[in-house]
Amino acid sequence: MDPVKIALLFALSSALLPSAAAVPDDDTLTPSAQVGAVWKTSNMGEGVVIGVLDDGIDAGHPSFGDEGMPPPPARWRGWCKHPGVAACNNKLVGAREFTRHLRNPARRAPRAGTHGTHASSIAAGTPVRSADGGAVVSGVAPRAHLAFYQVCAGRGCTRGPIMHAVETALADGVDILSMSLGDDDGVGFHEDPVVAATFSAVMKGVFVCAAAGNKGPTPGSVANDAPWVLTVGASSESSPHPTNVAAFSSRGPSRNNGGVLKPDIVGPGVDILAAVPRSPRGPSFASLSGTSMSAPHLSGVAALIKGAHPTWSPAAIKSAIMTTADTSVADETGAPAGYFAMGAGLVNPAKAIDPGMVYDISPEEYIPYLCGLGYTDDQVNRIIYPAPAVHCADMENTEAKDLNTPSIMVALTSDRPAMAVRRTVTNVGAAGSVYRADVSAPEGVSVTVIPGELQFDEVDQKASFTVTVERAPGVVLASDVLDAQIAWVSQEHAVRSPISISARF
Repeated sequence: MDPVKIALLFALSSALLPSAAAVPDDDTLTPSAQVGAVWKTSNMGEGVVIGVLDDGIDAGHPSFGDEGMPPPPARWRGWCKHPGVAACNNKLVGAREFTRHLRNPARRAPRAGTHGTHASSIAAGTPVRSADGGAVVSGVAPRAHLAFYQVCAGRGCTRGPIMHAVETALADGVDILSMSLGDDDGVGFHEDPVVAATFSAVMKGVFVCAAAGNKGPTPGSVANDAPWVLTVGASSESSPHPTNVAAFSSRGPSRNNGGVLKPDIVGPGVDILAAVPRSPRGPSFASLSGTSMSAPHLSGVAALIKGAHPTWSPAAIKSAIMTTADTSVADETGAPAGYFAMGAGLVNPAKAIDPGMVYDISPEEYIPYLCGLGYTDDQVNRIIYPAPAVHCADMENTEAKDLNTPSIMVALTSDRPAMAVRRTVTNVGAAGSVYRADVSAPEGVSVTVIPGELQFDEVDQKASFTVTVERAPGVVLASDVLDAQIAWVSQEHAVRSPISISARF
């Protein structure tokens, strides 16, 4: 792999802004109205540590001040060892650098990165009033702690620093990894350092959020497409009326994962105002665009959910985000966005914190899936290391469609005009809950759900169902790629799953 191919996924930028636009003094410029609603009913991510992998940070920026912040959790084992960071505090609880070999030899210390400063402040920046006394700019999870791991520098990003940084972050005790970097060229999982590093993370219960890339609207351009990663595309707005998927946001389908719908979700990624390295004028902020801005939005949302539900697995958090998303999203032409552009839809943090049901997956379930992709034992073991080595011939392989993901992706052909998939959900809502299936399908395709009703008597109770997607005989379909949906509806929740149908006859 060419080491410089791993890039920071930053698309557009504006000139540095000395402040946000003037708004009333009591207003806070938050990432979305839904986030503000979550703040009123949550601890704003308190006790959660977000690890950010990026190109540098201005640690002295007021967005990383710790006034009123509690100390990090007792389990935290990270520390400050970064030549560009004078000291850590209760907001920035750790800083490490892995890029000495990538720096300009004439530079004694790494530069405070615009990209890393901006992304970090989006995820968990401390509320800061802009220099002119106008808006207050805040991260999504302002009470969460940040740990920064510098893995990119002037000469790019390489496999070694990414792997080493993730290993360090896991040993330090992060809860969430936020990665606005990746390989846009779609190399196989066994060659992608993000894939191997993040598998280790989910094995340890750490949620991983990564940018989808900025090669849209080209089909099949999505990056960071492993099924255990929340892959985040960019939208141009933070609320669903109106919302457009940014043209630069990379599109599915995945070239590598064998049939798992990607991206998973979209979040605000156009003209996002957040911290950048300070200038002589004082604390600086800039509006930047890219999926690099969307990913830390979702990292912050994941921190809010983790703070409210500390025992939830990474898959459960991912499910909560996806099944509660808003689907009133348009593409860059103004037409309704397809799943390859928006994934499950636009994140809705207020709903995600109380999803009703979740689709859970244990990390071990991904191993027979990797074997099913056709990788050799050596390649699979390279991905799952340091988990024990496996022999694919000794286990029954899992097709991508059969992973217990919140989304469903099937391929219908003349030889196989119908396909069934099975899913299992876990009740995380009220003990006595009843859900009924509400199906939406395109003309010429039927979607059947059995059973059509799920009843729960206890919290954490599981229930399974089968979804059969079938093409009606003799009907000309409107497209080779069609979108359907299942919504499990109760009195309090609607748990939605996108169904992407490839139908080539």
